[in-house]
Order: sequence, then structure tokens, then C-alpha cells
Amino acid sequence: MTDRTIAVIGATGRTGRPLVRELASRGAHVRSLSRKPEQAGLFSSEVEWRLSDLRNVDSLTSAFQGADSIHYIPPSLDEHDPDYVGNIIDAAERAGVTRVVYHSVLHSNTPEMPHHIRKAGCERLFRHSPLSWTIIQPAMYVQTALGYLDTATGTLSPPYDTSRPFTLIDEQDLAEAAAIIHTTDSHAFATYELAGSEQLDFAAMGERLSWLIERPVIVREVDTEAYVARFAAKRGLTAGQARERRLMFDYYDRHGLLGNGNVLRMILGREPASFAEAARRYLRGDSGQTTGQGEK
Repeated sequence: MTDRTIAVIGATGRTGRPLVRELASRGAHVRSLSRKPEQAGLFSSEVEWRLSDLRNVDSLTSAFQGADSIHYIPPSLDEHDPDYVGNIIDAAERAGVTRVVYHSVLHSNTPEMPHHIRKAGCERLFRHSPLSWTIIQPAMYVQTALGYLDTATGTLSPPYDTSRPFTLIDEQDLAEAAAIIHTTDSHAFATYELAGSEQLDFAAMGERLSWLIERPVIVREVDTEAYVARFAAKRGLTAGQARERRLMFDYYDRHGLLGNGNVLRMILGREPASFAEAARRYLRGDSGQTTGQGEK
């Protein structure tokens, strides 16, 4: 247990919510930072809510006061992320916070995916700062892959080659690993690739899902351009963000995204959750997510 105060940027998103719950379960005082007013019922009453804006150093400085560490989950596909990192570093120094954990991405130094390269640049900013940093680089989530599942029709339909391999991480395992990093010592100045232990393509995922839902799951690739257009319209993406998402899918279509489960296993002190274990919880609704969410 710990009495540390951890300021979480991005606490209300799909990555942040499990982290907040895990930190709170370990006795940490969690401070959720958001540009929006408190969302009633999102977290327990013990979670503190502070208004702040990544574009405003003064608001970040005020929100960081008294915190022991910062966890930064950046906005998805935001070209201003390096500017936000600069503001976080500046505000942390002003507020006297010396510890930060940055949520990056597996294989950040991948030129074919511009948002990965941008995150690699953000990692560099933290490494060159006076802060005590830890960088976590998670693989694709199990829950992201399950976002392509339509349980009504029994289809699993990613917008890229279904035969490409992935080592998916359960978002709950990721939350637990991040909470351990924040609430125990010896993780400063480390860069951790966090992936699951199973190497699966979507055909293998479909087989496991067929067993879980007790009906055949048909695995098929859908048209990438049409998928990106629908997703961009639904989420209000800019043309640049839609292009970056398409380039990410193009990379997955050629290579998949593979990592190694040893680091996650080391941090957790146990075997990472299997795809079937995580999917079972997801289908029961235990993950706090809804189907059809797509990418994180």
C-alpha cells in the first residue's frame, strides 16, 4: 500500500479508467486532470478532480501541486503532443514534481507510422528533462482487437490482413503494471515494452472467441478506406489524423505488431492474462468498455 499522490492526465479515457481504479485499490491518492468538469459517478469519491489544460502551463502547475508523480496518457493522434510534453515538464519543475510515467507505444521508432515517431520524439523530451522518468510502450490491447467483434453477426472484422500476428496486452494487465511502477521504487529511467505472451493472428482470436460465445465466429478483413472514413466521421478526426490511422493500418497489414511478454511478466510477478481470459471478462462487461470501440 502507498500514500502517494499521483496526478493522471487522460484519466477519463479507456486507458485511464482502469489505471485510476488500480491505483486507488493500492491506496494511492489519485488526482484526475481534465479540461472538463467532473463527470459524476465516473470514479469513487476518493478520486480528486482538477481542471487543467495541456496547452496551459499555469493550469498544469496548479494541478500538479503536492503530487508525488504524474502519469501522462496523451490524446490519440494529436500532432501537438510534443508541445504538451514540454508544458508538462515545465509545469512539473515549477510545482516541484520530479517523477513522471509516459504512456508511449510499442516500437515507437517506426517511420511508417507518423504518430509512433512523434511519440519517440516525446520520449526523447522526457529523457532529456530533469525529471525522473519511466516510459511504458504497450502493445495493441486485447480490447482493441475485440472492438472489431460484432457479437450479433458473429464476425471479427479488422481493417487489415487477418493473418498478421500480434502480441496483445490486456488493458487490466497494463493498468496493474503502471500502478506497480508508480507505487514501488526502482523503475526510474526505464523504458518498458509491455506485451502479452501469446502470438496470435485474427484467425486464432476468432477460434478462441467461437469457444467463448459458443457459436462460429467468421473472421474477415473489411475495406480499410471505408473503415477509416466511417471511423473519422464518427470520431470527428481531422484529415491528418485519418491519414495517420490509415498508415497505421497499412503497417499492420504488412507486419502486424509483435512484442515480448517477459517484461510484463517481470513487473506483474505472474503470467500475463491470455487472450481468452481477457476476452471472457470483456464479453461479460467486466472491463468497463463496450463493444465496437475499435482502436485506442
